[in-house]
Amino acid sequence: MAPFYPVYIARSDGKLEIDSRSRKKELNQPTDEQLDSTPDAKGVSDFYTQLDDGDAKEVDWRRKLGGMLLRELGRKEHQGPKLLGLKGKERLINYILAALPENYRLYEHLKYTISEETGKLQKSTRNHAKGPNDRQDAYLYGHPSGRKKRYRSPADFFPHLLWLATDTDGDPNNCTCKICSPEEIQIVEKSQNAAQAKIRTELATKKEDVKTKVPVVGSEPMVAAPKRTASHDGSKPIPKVSPPSVAPPIPQTAQRRMSTPTPLPPAKCFEQGLDCQYGKFLFRPGELVWFNRGSAWGLSIITKRELFKDARQLDRPRYWVQPLSHPFGHPPLKIVAHEDHLRPWLAWSAPGPTHEPLAAGGLTYDTVDWRAVLQGRYGPGDAEVDGSIYAAKAIDESYTVFQQLDVLTATAGETHWNGIYLGGEKIWVGEPIRLRIGSGQDIMILQDIVEKTRPSHPTGTGGTTTYLVGDIYTFSTVMHTPGREPPANPNLPVRLRQDLSYRNQATIPTKGNISSWKLMQSLARLSLGEVKGRWYESSLLLPILRGTADFTRDLRRGEISDAGMWMNGRGDSSLGAGKIGQKKFDRRDAFGRAVPVGTQISKGLDGPPRENDFPIEAGSSTHPIALEEDHPPQMQQGVSDGDLEEFMNLDRMEENFVQQYAENGGHFTENYPLH
Repeated sequence: MAPFYPVYIARSDGKLEIDSRSRKKELNQPTDEQLDSTPDAKGVSDFYTQLDDGDAKEVDWRRKLGGMLLRELGRKEHQGPKLLGLKGKERLINYILAALPENYRLYEHLKYTISEETGKLQKSTRNHAKGPNDRQDAYLYGHPSGRKKRYRSPADFFPHLLWLATDTDGDPNNCTCKICSPEEIQIVEKSQNAAQAKIRTELATKKEDVKTKVPVVGSEPMVAAPKRTASHDGSKPIPKVSPPSVAPPIPQTAQRRMSTPTPLPPAKCFEQGLDCQYGKFLFRPGELVWFNRGSAWGLSIITKRELFKDARQLDRPRYWVQPLSHPFGHPPLKIVAHEDHLRPWLAWSAPGPTHEPLAAGGLTYDTVDWRAVLQGRYGPGDAEVDGSIYAAKAIDESYTVFQQLDVLTATAGETHWNGIYLGGEKIWVGEPIRLRIGSGQDIMILQDIVEKTRPSHPTGTGGTTTYLVGDIYTFSTVMHTPGREPPANPNLPVRLRQDLSYRNQATIPTKGNISSWKLMQSLARLSLGEVKGRWYESSLLLPILRGTADFTRDLRRGEISDAGMWMNGRGDSSLGAGKIGQKKFDRRDAFGRAVPVGTQISKGLDGPPRENDFPIEAGSSTHPIALEEDHPPQMQQGVSDGDLEEFMNLDRMEENFVQQYAENGGHFTENYPLH
């Protein structure tokens, strides 16, 4: 028999007793009446009994949970056969929970009948594998919500076990099990019911004589929670998880049937419509960006934007940015009239502070003693630089929903939103976002942003859970056969379709390949932690990230990679990949004291005209200006060896980089390119 290796769970929220509604203590187990095995007048015994440690069914639960946990969290060597034993014989490694989490206990529901004639156990007339019993089901008790909230199977309990094993905050709002997040199953259930109805219709119309085996959607699912992947080297492929799964897990058969694209929701405001257009603006008000300060780069917030006429009477985008700093001094606003003088926040990783003692303290922007820093008590360094670094990381950890929608089908406690500031980026419903799950190039077309208000939890925490709903697509490339191109999908955003057309025009004549976005799952639900950030067009952003020369060379070769492969994911430089972060009341609240008091973020076309005024001396839409033809300092984007890890990680540069960073006003210079 293959050996089983124990897996230990160090944390538990299990409760042996809870406070009832009448404020009396109540045992968190079946009631006394349910535990009573006395047969009724007909000889029927219907009761619950606790399973002892080591009982066959208790062991089976622990084996299944251990295996699922290691498949999700274990490294590659934990997920397959291993050479063990004598003579190199290959044997499969198995895993088992050493014990159920503390205060969680299994109870078995038994029902059987004692014959009045023989006084012996009467065999059930039902055709099942439970022997003579009419029923013999196991339930796991211990959840802090009480005895009515129990788990019916290992797969049912696994999302909660995964939360216990991975959530360092211990916040029940982060758990996706059916008890902690009952709304989790609503979308899935609707999709499953639609899939089952479709199957019944197809079977009724076929009228085949042969029996057709139809997979049952509600059968025992294969549990595989989404893999969270950090930003990676574009030259090293990531194992594909197909299709991406969401909790609770959906059987593979059900996912294959859910293949109908969801129609795109219409734009609800002018700014949303503007951001849905291809080639208008790369950046948006309220976003965190890197900006060029002449000979170096800094961190700033975009406060407003506009299109203006250049000397050739062409529309050009222009941005007004507010540099970030410590709370006791702020640089003036700056107008940036070249989009290649800006970079998305996630294009580069922020370095450590210039004051070395700050790096060892686990400090945040709000906990740093900035007066002491300015007084020199933390040694040499640049306070403005360190203020911008800590502020950017704090913004990256935040999120803010905006523009509430009236949804007639919303259930009690649900609020639907049209957009979200997620970390440093502004995201609208109806546009693509980059995901941590799947192939590394998977995206979701966002259909809904839902905020679910939850009642107070027995552990003392309530609050809200915010999740995203949309269709998941993966980037698929095949050999091009004229006349057999992948069908057009009108449910993809215009930006996505135009960028795809641009890329195919380069790859078809050079590589003989054609690409498309392949639907993997409709109306999937993901937490905020599963999102890397918003999606950018490769045709527009790569010329900036790679440089014109390198991009043109790649274009001629038909080698256009996904822009997301050159970028980080939200949290990679701050709270950690996969974390949800802290909700802020509004976008201004996320900036805190890192920007001057009174700083406003323009609502653009949806706000008053005065919010969009630029200084007259800098030109306006009615006063054309001549743009300078200078070029921004280049952080070496085209890494010849494909060493994207080094490209992203500024902390691994030369030791004297931090000093040079401070000497140049706290910004990167062309004298210190990434290697």
